[in-house]
Amino acid sequence: MAENANSSETAGSLVTTLVPTALENDKARDIMERLSKEKWDSIGLTYVLSEAKELVGVIPIKKLVAAPGDIICKDLMTSPVGQVLDSVDQESAAISAIGNDLKSVPVKDKDGKFLGVITADKVIDILHQEHLEDFLRSSGISGKGDRILDFLHLNLFEIIKARLPWLIVGLGVGIGASVVVSRFEDTLHKYTALAFFISMMAYMSDAIGTQSETIFIRSQALLKFNVYTYVIREFVIGSVIGAILGVLSGIAAFIISGKMEIGIILGVSLFLSMSFATVLACLTPIVLKGLGKDPAVGSGPFTTAIQDMVSLLIYFSVAMIVLGSLH
Repeated sequence: MAENANSSETAGSLVTTLVPTALENDKARDIMERLSKEKWDSIGLTYVLSEAKELVGVIPIKKLVAAPGDIICKDLMTSPVGQVLDSVDQESAAISAIGNDLKSVPVKDKDGKFLGVITADKVIDILHQEHLEDFLRSSGISGKGDRILDFLHLNLFEIIKARLPWLIVGLGVGIGASVVVSRFEDTLHKYTALAFFISMMAYMSDAIGTQSETIFIRSQALLKFNVYTYVIREFVIGSVIGAILGVLSGIAAFIISGKMEIGIILGVSLFLSMSFATVLACLTPIVLKGLGKDPAVGSGPFTTAIQDMVSLLIYFSVAMIVLGSLH
């Protein structure tokens, strides 16, 4: 087995060999007799191998039990699906199980020889572990595999090291957002009502961005789709939602401030920022992946800070345009 197949997060590290196997010309009665005499980790399928130990078919236990005793495996088996290399990441193996509706995932080596299967309980464990890892990374906590899952047991230095990097990046972008606001100091002095809605602008952009990014990252892992079509679709969704909330927020801003121009500014700004946030939410994981970074980090402090800065820039730019047109 390849060296990386022995890693704690590869398919090869999770394989069990305690599953029934047979050759193409073995008879059903012989397999049934063997099943009753030995202990198995999984008995739902019998895996049919060639003379070269390659997986050529599978036979469900229900089909095997109902078959005549003298029928051979070749006449009972169906083509195997979802087989993975022992060197692939464990999450890819779990995704193969989901995508092919498998209870157990067959695993082969680089030469095509059948090694065993990853059982259903292991698949569930993988999905749970990967979910926890993604959850921690989405909060900007760095680390891989067992290390990140043992987060509570790390020493003080390791905890700080795991949490600090993306927060520093977020701080830098956050300072940039503060600079953006400072550039519009005169506008805020003249129209103090604009300050009332800064936090709402940032929150709404972050909220829709987080929704889009979470769905996009998981869809990338579990499904096959055209990325460009998906991004355009998200932009349309963000625009429709932004338009609805823009109208509602504009009315609310007019009622609170008593000024029509403030309502127009907030409504238009929210529409634009929410539309842009959905696109940014999809593009950030793509860029991070291209840079060799974990896409799950994209929904953490880094993207949140970027979305805040962009939404504020849109907000004050729209304010300058609307207010400038009135004077």
